[in-house]
Amino acid sequence: MNCLKCGKLLKQKKANVTGEYAGEHYTITMDALACKSCGYYTIHAAKLDDYRSRLADAYRAKHGLLTSQEIRGLRQRLKMSQDEFSRYLGIGIASVKRWELGQAQEKSMDQLIRLKCTPKIAEENLRDALLCQGEPSDEYSGYRSFDFFKLANLILFFLHAAAEEHKKMGPLPINKLLWYTDVAYFRAHKISITGSRYARLPYGPALDDYTLIFRELESLGYVKSKGLQLEPMRTVDYTLFTEDELAATRNVWKRFSNKLNKIVDLSHTEPAWKNTPHAQVISFKQV
Repeated sequence: MNCLKCGKLLKQKKANVTGEYAGEHYTITMDALACKSCGYYTIHAAKLDDYRSRLADAYRAKHGLLTSQEIRGLRQRLKMSQDEFSRYLGIGIASVKRWELGQAQEKSMDQLIRLKCTPKIAEENLRDALLCQGEPSDEYSGYRSFDFFKLANLILFFLHAAAEEHKKMGPLPINKLLWYTDVAYFRAHKISITGSRYARLPYGPALDDYTLIFRELESLGYVKSKGLQLEPMRTVDYTLFTEDELAATRNVWKRFSNKLNKIVDLSHTEPAWKNTPHAQVISFKQV
């Protein structure tokens, strides 16, 4: 590529490049196409995103804001996807994507991120969110308020049942067993057992925010993960369930215990899964 001013050949080199962000001018050092003869330089099209990101980070540094890399690091420390992180902060996922791609956040948003990502506060917020899920009982929870302890013990039931048959399971089949159990009970009693919300995901229905839930189950000592498998670390508290709830749970295990390798495909035949848009919560009205 030739210089637009003098026509000489431009060569790639480290250069001090000046640019504007939010009405302020900053000089950053980065790879540029520079002319030795007249001093002209330009940014290659492939480097424009990096250029904008560096300008935004220079702005952030001046105003004491978290950089895009720091925000990404905080999210990853909490082991959250961008979608999970946005819901944790109570904002749209588009904002998280913009911040991580280079657009600077407002001061108020920066303070929110810092506050909610403080280790002690983050742990308390995550636990509170899991214990109540912050939503009223409605058609998406099977008209029952979320009961974390019932859910935890339902998972323990299936893990112990699998262990008795010398089988191992991970979150994938467990999510389907939970779904089928809540659905079976709802069909008979017009209310679910656990009050859980299930999202329509590629591998079938799954607990909404299931990664957070299983991580909390492990931190509280209910289960232990070994690779992709889970092991039960407590006995089942059967006093949490009615006889009808236990009967529904046992029937689901009896139905699927020899079909665990097919349970994902079977869940794909369910109209409720078929008729719900991707990543949306499934209504129990559809079951």
